[in-house]
This record gives sequence, structure tokens and C-alpha cells, in this order.
Amino acid sequence: MTAHLIIPLERLESYWHEAGLEALFADVLEAQKALLSPGLEPIPPKKADLARIHYLVRKRRALTTLEFGVGYSTIAIAHAHALNKRDFEAAGITRKLRNSRLFEHHVVDASRQWLELSKKSVPEALRAHVHYHHSRVEAGTHLGQLCHFYETLPNVIAEFIYLDGPDPNDVEGAVNGLDFSIPERTVMSGDLLLMESCFLPGTLILVDGRTNNARFLARNFRRRYVHVWDREGDVTLFELDEPRLGPHNILGTDLF
Repeated sequence: MTAHLIIPLERLESYWHEAGLEALFADVLEAQKALLSPGLEPIPPKKADLARIHYLVRKRRALTTLEFGVGYSTIAIAHAHALNKRDFEAAGITRKLRNSRLFEHHVVDASRQWLELSKKSVPEALRAHVHYHHSRVEAGTHLGQLCHFYETLPNVIAEFIYLDGPDPNDVEGAVNGLDFSIPERTVMSGDLLLMESCFLPGTLILVDGRTNNARFLARNFRRRYVHVWDREGDVTLFELDEPRLGPHNILGTDLF
């Protein structure tokens, strides 16, 4: 199942232009220049990473998405939601869905500064799709293993989840003297393990880099997944491979 979601880098380069991301992020960079102090330049977007995220949200026709760590990816996902909503409405779908968060993207981050910058950078036409959540991150354990958790999570059920946060410098506290302040200790998010029992079959998780964290999740997830590490793109994909729950377990790919 998941292997077909690995996209060659050359395909991502062409998709960047086809999906309108070149023009979108040209406008975003101009908006950021106006927000930064004189002499400072915005961080250039990583085109392949953003094209991959956008492609997956579009291909899955995601209805609700969740992101750990705010950034340019937030804007790419919001843009994909706008296109998904357009296609959904054009299809004239009248079926009642058990989903209270249609075409919403929820992002949680520990940095108020980055959340505020993102709010100001998102094009006005996309802002209604993005819901921001600020939360502290604290060191903790899962089954006796060191990891960390956001204190407060967005109260959503997402079909697509993007894990690219937190920054290790944002993790507070320690367990038996162990903390995440030393650069050689990799981030180790345990939030998805807390949420896992409520995932819907078909849920897709994209872990950006963070290979040690991805392996930690693979060892500790309780349900059945197909997962693959895309070495070239340095990402890991997990797809929850279970039978549907019933008539209300509806994914975007079922509709349009």
C-alpha cells in the first residue's frame, strides 16, 4: 500500500510547478520580507519536501489534517485543502459525513514566535483552513522509554498527520536527569502513541527525517501498519492497514 506513495525527486520537482506551489511561495516569501527586520532574508522553502506533503494531501483527498511543528508545510497543506474543498464542492456531494472538521488543518507548536509568523505569512485566501494551537512540550516516558509529549493536543481525528516537531530546544523538563538539551539526543515524540487507539483505518502518517523517532513509533505502535522509509527523501510513511470500521469510516478518496 504505502510503497506507491514514495515519489521520486524528479517527479516532485515537476509537481512543484504543476500544483501552483512556485507562485504560492513566491508570494509567501514577499510577505515574509515585509515582516523581517531590514537586511534579513526569509528561509528558502525546501521544494521537494513541500511538494511531497502537498501531493499526499491531494492524493488522499484529505478531509482533516494534523501537523506537529509549524512552518512552510502549514501553508502547503492549507493550499491542498483549498483545492480539495474546491473539488469536493464541484462533485456536488450531498452525503452526510461524520466529520466536524471538514477541510481543516490543525497545527501545534511550542513556539509562539513561529506560530505568529506563520499566521502573518499564510495568504488570506487560505487562512480559514488553518487552526493554530500553542502548547508546551515536556519530557516523559512511554513504557519506561524516554520520549516527550505536547501538554495539549488539537482535539481532532485526522486522516493525514505530518510529524516535524517539536524542536528539541523546546522540550522542557527531564526524566532521571535525562533531557533533550544535548544535540546528540534525537527528538522522540510519543504523542502519536497516545492518539493511536482512535486512528481511523486508512490514516496516513508522514515523518520528516526523525528516523530514530520513526523507528520508535514502529516498535511501539499496537495496530497494524504498512510502513516504509524513503531513503532518498529521508521520510518515513505509515499507513494504518486495517478493515474499515463501518459505513461512517469515510475517507476523501471514497467521495471525490
